[in-house]
Amino acid sequence: MITNTIKAMGRNTVTALIMTACTITATASAQSTSLDVTVSTVTQAAGEVLLAVYNAEDTFGKTSLLAMRKAAVEGDIEFSFSDLEPGEYAIMVFHDVNSNGELDTNLLGLPKEPWGASLQGKSIFGAPGWSDTRFELTDAGMAINITLR
Repeated sequence: MITNTIKAMGRNTVTALIMTACTITATASAQSTSLDVTVSTVTQAAGEVLLAVYNAEDTFGKTSLLAMRKAAVEGDIEFSFSDLEPGEYAIMVFHDVNSNGELDTNLLGLPKEPWGASLQGKSIFGAPGWSDTRFELTDAGMAINITLR
């Protein structure tokens, strides 16, 4: 797996989280637990939706376990991952409307493109962290919804 260090926290944190993840090759385990993710409120069929799955606090924002990108369509976009081990995971996603590979932000560093996180992760300052987004994946698998904002 490739390890990238996020150099700039703030304006580019969410972009770095997702773009770092999209360069990582997915790995599979012997377990057959699945994770289905619905990204909702995609408002336009332009660009791509990029999603990253993390499995540890110490690698969150640096090295993803899995990453996927799909062409944007209005409405909902489904992502499915199989052969995951039960455990803690976190997801970050954004809609790269203009396909420039970055989460565009305004002068204050606030996102201009839609983004979201597992558990609808929220933080007071900056992008949500591991504790804002982590969830427990059980042997039974899981389906979650992430609403872009």
